[in-house]
This record gives sequence, C-alpha cells and structure tokens, in this order.
Amino acid sequence: MRRIVMAFDSFKGSMTAFEAVEAAAQGALDACPDAEIVRLPMADGGEGTREVLSHYLHCRECRCESHDALMRPMVATYAVSGDGQTAVMDMATVAGLSMLSAEERNPLKTSTYGVGEMVMDAMRRGCRRIVLGIGGSSTQDGGTGLLTALGVRLLDGQGHDVQPFGGELSRIETIDWSGMVSLEGITIDVVCDVTNPLCGDNGTSYVYARQKGAREEDIPVLEAGMRHFASLCSLSPETPGGGAAGGLGYALMLIGARLVHGAEAVVDAAGLERLLTPDTLVLTGEGKIDSQTLNGKLPLEVLRVAQRHRCPVVALAGLVEDREHLLATGFRDVRSINAPGASLAEAMETAKARLREAVKKLTLRG
Repeated sequence: MRRIVMAFDSFKGSMTAFEAVEAAAQGALDACPDAEIVRLPMADGGEGTREVLSHYLHCRECRCESHDALMRPMVATYAVSGDGQTAVMDMATVAGLSMLSAEERNPLKTSTYGVGEMVMDAMRRGCRRIVLGIGGSSTQDGGTGLLTALGVRLLDGQGHDVQPFGGELSRIETIDWSGMVSLEGITIDVVCDVTNPLCGDNGTSYVYARQKGAREEDIPVLEAGMRHFASLCSLSPETPGGGAAGGLGYALMLIGARLVHGAEAVVDAAGLERLLTPDTLVLTGEGKIDSQTLNGKLPLEVLRVAQRHRCPVVALAGLVEDREHLLATGFRDVRSINAPGASLAEAMETAKARLREAVKKLTLRG
C-alpha cells in the first residue's frame, strides 16, 4: 500500500489549504481506495499561516485587550498551543493594512503598539514561545510601538515621551531600555519572507510605504526617521529582514527574535520529514506556480525536504508558468489542474473538482 502525502497551500480565492488537501485526498482515493493518504495543509507565511500552524499545535483561541494601528481600543485574537507553551499570532490582526480604510492609511501615524500588547498577554499566560507572522502591515514605525508596549521608553531632548509613530522617529533623542519586560527564557520566532533592510533604496520606506498610504513627500521623512532610530540602536540598519513590516523586523531582532522562513516553519510544524520514505509520493501545490516559486515558496520547501528522502514530488496548480525551469529543479512533474482556455472565473469556481480529478488521473497512472 503506497503512502501519498498531500501537502498543499491554499489556492487563493478558490480553496483554503484544508480544502485543497481534502480534494486531493478524495482524488487519490477515487483511483486507489487502499492508498495510505496523509493530509498536510500548508502555508508559506502569508494568508492562512496562523490557521495552519494552529492546526498542528492543537491551539485554542485567546483574546486580549489591544489597540489597532491608529491606537483605537480593540479586542485582539491569537492562538495558544494545547500545552500552553506556544502562542501563534499575526501582526495583521491588530496592525494590518486591511483593517484600515483607504482614508485612514497613513504610515506617519500608525503604530505596532497592539502587536506588543498581544506578545505581553501571551507571556502573562505562561507562553514561552511566540510565533509571530508579520505580513500585511499598515505601519512604518520601526517597531517602536511594539517596543513601547514591552516597556521601552522613547524620549525627546527634554525627556518627554515620543509617540511610537513613523512620523515621530526623528524626534527621539534617547531610548530607555531599563523598564523593558524580561524576555529571559522566551523564544520569539518571526515568520517572515521579506529580506529588505531597514533603510536605503531597497529599505522599507522606499519599497513599501507607498502601498500603506504614504505620499511621495512622506517617503524621505520616514526614511530619515528610520535612519535616526537605527543610529540609537546596536543593530545595523542594513541587516536583512529589518525592513519587514515597516521595520518591525528590525525591532524584533533588536530584542533577540529570530526571523524564520514561512514555508520552512510550517513544513517543520507539520512534521513532513518524519513521514517520508523513498516510496512515498508527495503532491504539493498552490494557486500559481512559476519561477517565483523558487524564491522560497511552499512547493519548493516541500521539494527540498522530499529530496533528502528521494521521494518523488508532483506539483499541481491552477496556473503553471516556467514549467521546464521547475522540472529542472527536481519536480517529477508540474501541471495545471485547469482545462486549456478556461476563464479565471470558471477555474476558481471548479477548483476543488479539478484538483480532485487531476489527482485521480495522476494516481491511476502511478
């Protein structure tokens, strides 16, 4: 009896990772009812990551009082593992761009303070490990909001507190770390695939601030603030990943957090490696597979792990480009589940049935 591992990410707009895995499993069972099917919903740090990680960690939902990016009171939601040791949270839950209307988006005036409040709440509950996804931010505050929530004070030349907003960073003269909560024994894993530094042409202000509502004249202001803030800190503003989430990555590294590749974190949590033997067939995929998949997306991480055990890997997607390039990387096959010429609307509407049928045909062929 052959083992077939279904390790799918979501097909954005069509199927969640859980739905994709189930559709693929049903297709395999249609063709081979006696097959051993292993269902592993996946994610790569983006949409659905918290839900997938929570699944593997057997989490329960927790709520805490917090503030959104504009410092308005709200109730934040995150997850805690069954053993109470690990908290899984997304910064976008409190400081995400999607939480603000177009008129409200202004990275000069948004803060990550609420993210720090979630971290504090998790530690009060006894969590010793924080897994924090930082995609989809509305902020450019260099992570000063998070630091302030943890007890750090930002002071101007007169010793007055500076508000932790992107437009205020240049006013900071002193950073007082003395009141910061102890992180001894706490591990913070930051799920992040962004490698941009804090400052420079490839830094957070010039690359990401516009999409968060910044005007052209705001960009140099934000950049100057980031450079000034970094001049008061011990970490180089050129550190890869520091520019993630408007500099939140920089602040998290300042306090000892480690940046973890999203797909790698999920594949590890799912325990994929321990399920593989040389005769295991691995099916993976997501909505679109192309040359960008080779930049650390989920199918590539699955392939890397499977190759260590000499397992064949087939990738399925709604849209496939650069197929020959992908095959050269080591996939046994890469194919689209859609009929040639299918419209986008049709492809999205029939995605589950198409994936099931594609896996059925694949399994029948062996």
